[in-house]
Amino acid sequence: MTAASRTARVGIVSCIVLAACWVCPAAFAEASSAEEYFKLGNEYFNGRDLDKAVTAYEKSVELDPAYKEAWYNLGIVYGKQRKYKREIAAYRKAIEADPRYAKALYNLAIAYEDAGQDEDARDAYQRVVEITPDAVDAMLNLGIVQARLGDIDAAVAAYKRCIAADGEQADAWFNLGIAYARQADRTTDTAEKQRLWTEEQAAYQKAIEKDAGYYKAWYNLAIAHHKAGDIEGEIQAYVKALEARAEYPQALYNLAYAYEEHGAADKATETWRRYLEIAQNLPTEQQYVATAREELARLTQAAPAP
Repeated sequence: MTAASRTARVGIVSCIVLAACWVCPAAFAEASSAEEYFKLGNEYFNGRDLDKAVTAYEKSVELDPAYKEAWYNLGIVYGKQRKYKREIAAYRKAIEADPRYAKALYNLAIAYEDAGQDEDARDAYQRVVEITPDAVDAMLNLGIVQARLGDIDAAVAAYKRCIAADGEQADAWFNLGIAYARQADRTTDTAEKQRLWTEEQAAYQKAIEKDAGYYKAWYNLAIAHHKAGDIEGEIQAYVKALEARAEYPQALYNLAYAYEEHGAADKATETWRRYLEIAQNLPTEQQYVATAREELARLTQAAPAP
């Protein structure tokens, strides 16, 4: 198991929160207009009674099929209920009422992702960006979806556009680094591979500048150093990742190997022990625990007697 084979990836999706006004208590029998049912739905939503909120919003759009805000809020409630097909249908109705309704398009894209419809999600995010050129969350999510679809060049372009709009987006820098790594994996040109690795490292460094506690960026930076043959840089980055997140089994595992490669047997032994303390009860780490025990046994058996 090499350090490079443990590379992690994270995809960022922003949470959508319903902005609903507070209204005086009402009852279904007292509501008579689409607006009243809409307000009643908001009240039930704020009271976390999702079933009644759905009933109220459905009555609102029955009375006014072009009531885009009611369709939008209905989509949010369906999303919370994990009824993704209904959520998608509600957002599509909101967009039929207003084709430039960016909030509904953005949530529709997320709903498509939840339903595993990445191509539809990509198209919806692209529409958001067309309508709202400064929608950095949509740009970031667009890049992530494009990367998942295998269009890495388009993902790089989306991340760069996001960064151009808001250079403080640590997640955009992080995902840009991952995209550069994937481009490097695909090229057979040695010089181009080295260039992309350099770009990858620079992107992770930028992510860390924006968020010093971004442990996954430190972790990926360590892997980038490993690929470049910079063991000292690799070790330093893993240490930083562990400062940000002490119980980070992947970083401990790779750091132990890095210490071994660096000839620091004592530190490797200590790190393997730390790894096993954390990983031995984690189902996701069981395939690596046996190797860690073997490495620890080998190091302790090889250690000179005091």
